[in-house]
Formats: sequence, structure tokens, C-alpha cells
Amino acid sequence: MSAQALLEELRRRDVILQAAGSLLHVDAPVGAVTEELRTALVEHKQGLIELLEWERCKLAVADRRGLLIRWSEYPTWIKIHDPLSGEWHEVRAEECLPGVVQTADKYLRHVEAERN
Repeated sequence: MSAQALLEELRRRDVILQAAGSLLHVDAPVGAVTEELRTALVEHKQGLIELLEWERCKLAVADRRGLLIRWSEYPTWIKIHDPLSGEWHEVRAEECLPGVVQTADKYLRHVEAERN
């Protein structure tokens, strides 16, 4: 089992992991962590700490960016930046709420004004 697979399994069991330097804090419901999982935690401790730190950094970057809404390169699509995952998603403008389209229009006008 990889550190990533272990982290996913622990989260499915509602186990909360927190990294603090070289320490790994585990908060688990009674019976959620079996002996096999406990052994895997010890074996993959450093990998889990690295994954948790990476996630924390990724969320910090996404939080700085926040929710961003732009027109896509495709004429009838809108790009939306998900601040939680850091990913961009493209959605047909006709499927978006009016406020989303208005925000994309506002950003486009701002960009065009800066170019002129």
C-alpha cells in the first residue's frame, strides 16, 4: 500500500491526520484503525507527512487565488477556478447562473481596458 492509498483509506474511515513538523497526529473513531493500518501508519509516516504538507501548500496557493471566473478560449464557455482543488473547470455559459456570466464579462472588460 502506498502512502497516498493509505491516506485515502484512512479518510474513508473518518480518520483525521495532521502533520506538525516530524509528528503525525491521528484522530480516529474507535475501531477505525486496525493493527494492519497501524503498521502501515508507522511504515508510511514520512510519506504521509509529506503528502499532508503538500496538500496544505496547495490549499494555501488556491486560497490566495480564490474563486476566479473567466471566459474560456472557446466562445461559449466559462472557466472557473476551484479554490479548494486549485483546478480550472470549463462550463458552458448557458449552464451558468447569470452572476457567473456577469463576473466573466466584468473581468473581460477589465482586461480589455488594461490593453487600451
